[in-house]
Order: sequence, then structure tokens, then C-alpha cells
Amino acid sequence: MRRTSIVLAALTVLGTAAPASANEGGASFFVRADTDRTVVISPRAFGSATFDGDRTTIRAAYMADVWTSASIDIRTAASYRRPRQPNEPEPEYHAITEQRDQIDLSVSHELDDVTIGGSYYYSGENDYWSHGFTLRSEQELPGNATTLEESLLYVHDIVGRAGDPTFERPLDTFGLRLVLTQILTPEAILQFVYDGSYRTGFQSSPYRYVGLGGDGQCGGTAVLCVPEAHPSTRIRSALVARGRFAFGQNASAGLDYRFYVDDWGIVSHTARAQIAWIPERGQTITLLYRFYTQSAAGFYMSTYPNREDILNVTRDRELSPLFSNRLALSYQGRTTIAEGVGLKYAVAVGGSAFVYPDFVGLEEVYSLDVTASLTLEL
Repeated sequence: MRRTSIVLAALTVLGTAAPASANEGGASFFVRADTDRTVVISPRAFGSATFDGDRTTIRAAYMADVWTSASIDIRTAASYRRPRQPNEPEPEYHAITEQRDQIDLSVSHELDDVTIGGSYYYSGENDYWSHGFTLRSEQELPGNATTLEESLLYVHDIVGRAGDPTFERPLDTFGLRLVLTQILTPEAILQFVYDGSYRTGFQSSPYRYVGLGGDGQCGGTAVLCVPEAHPSTRIRSALVARGRFAFGQNASAGLDYRFYVDDWGIVSHTARAQIAWIPERGQTITLLYRFYTQSAAGFYMSTYPNREDILNVTRDRELSPLFSNRLALSYQGRTTIAEGVGLKYAVAVGGSAFVYPDFVGLEEVYSLDVTASLTLEL
């Protein structure tokens, strides 16, 4: 496909992440810690191979998420099913450690002007299991500067509860993704994305309890504690516009904007800016800034009154109003270690600040994360 070479050349000029090699294997390691007493460690191994004259590509990956936490969920709602009694001492909080394992498989095949593909993933932990399927098609339009991409997604989740083998609740997600990419010049690319999904099933946490009355905390002065209850359906839509623009041969800038809305009442805005610099051939340094803000779900309250007519209640901070800032710096390099063999290496450091202006018990969270990876190209 002639369009493929044009896109790869434009991406190189723009200083964006280098595309994956046809045959490669590697590993990465991610660590994140935050002030909400949570540490996440995620090793990942991946590989890809091509067949049929490089027209067919198969990719596979394995990832583990190992997290240890004594977060606000555990310290308050997750640890209590009744209000704390007067003069009852503060309990001791014990961190929880869990592991999630995920396997990803995908295949794509390149025709003359169309690329088709599919992917599958399985994710499992002691109380949550997920199967995801995606079908994807990409077409090159006349002129070799415009591509369209369509994806259909189906995910089937089973929500469990530790210590209760009889508790299993299904959650199904149907998704659609449309992407239009336009190469304006060898130095400029524009892209527009639509993401939509419909979810139906159990969407609450089986561990969170919501306090009614008092300060709204089951470990505080709430009059009554009830299980978290979210609506059983959710429709979500997001629109993204992004541009990448080169300045000479060694520098580029990117701007993204994302608008999100759902039928739970959340509206969010995300703005992202990045600057990339190529100090030498095969090396890229990228600085990224991201700002995010959202409104609360329509049924969210920081404290709920003790009334029987309230149908939906939550202690999910992700459904409260919030905003965040993130700054990250990354370095990517590539070297040739033998004829036909290359080595890519990368390291990234990022910090984030989350602010929750209307969430009882938690006002802000600061996090730091580090990622390192090595990839062998054959």
C-alpha cells in the first residue's frame, strides 16, 4: 500500500511514536505510586510476526497488574457495612494485594487498499473476568492521503466478589469506533475520532457501601449503610480532534481535544499538548501535558439523605466532579546491534495531580509513574 509509506514518513517527521516492526519482541515494566496508599506494578511481554509476504501480522502480549492498596475505598466504604458506633475507636487499615493477568491476541491482513483485522483479550483476577473481541477495517481513499477506520467492540465481563462464590453478575459492552485520518502535507496530519459504547449489566462495585445521613461515610457518622447501586445501562460517546505538526526536520508539536458525554450526566473535556524533539537520528524526546475536567453523574451526591426513595447511590470518586493535570517526559531510542537486528529502548516518567472538590474523605491525590521498555527488532 503506497499510503502506508506516506503515513510512516509523516509520523517520523512529526516525531510521534515509532510504529511497530514487522517482527519484534520485547518487554516493558511500569510502576505507579500515589498518595492514596496505592502502588501498581505492571510487567508486560509482547511480540509480533509477519507472514504471507508481510501482508499478515500476528501480535501477542501478556501483562500482569499487581497492586497493593489501602485507598479511600478500602478505608471507608469497602471495609464497613454498618456505621461506626459512638466512642468506637478507629479501626486498623490493612492493605490489600491483588493481581490481574491479561492476554492479548490480534491478527491483521493487508489487501490492496483495505486492511482487515480482529483481536481478542482475556483478563482475569480473583473477582473479575473479562473477554473482549474487536473487528477492525481500514480503507485508503483515492489520493492516498485519507484513511477511514471502523472498529466494532464486544466485551463480556463477569463481576464477582471475593469470599462469595455464588456472587456473579454479568456486564456487556458494545462499542463502535470511527477514525478519519487526513495527511495535509508531509509535515501535518489531522485526525478525528468518534468512540461510542452501550453497557448493560452490573456496573456498581460489590465492595462499596454508601452511607445515608450524617457525613456520608460508613466508617463515620452515617445513619445507615447500603450497597452501592448504579443504573444498569449506560450510553457513552466521545469525540476527539488531534493534529500533529512538524517544525523542520527535528521538532514537532501535537494538540488533542476530547469531548465526552454519557447518559449518567457526566460531561468531560480533555486537552493534551506535546512537543517532540529529535536530537539525533533514532532518538526522540517528548514532553507531554494533559488537563482533564468532568462534571458529576446526575445521581451523585457527596452525602445522601436518609430517604427510602433514592434509587441510585455511589461512593465512586470517578463519578464525582474532578479535574486533573499530568506532565510526562519520555525518551525513545534505537540502535543497530547486528545486521538486520535493531534494539529499541524507552523510558518515561510522569506525574499527575487529581482534585476532588466534592468527595467526602478525599480532596486530592498525587501520583508518580515510571515506564521502561526494551524491544528487539528482527
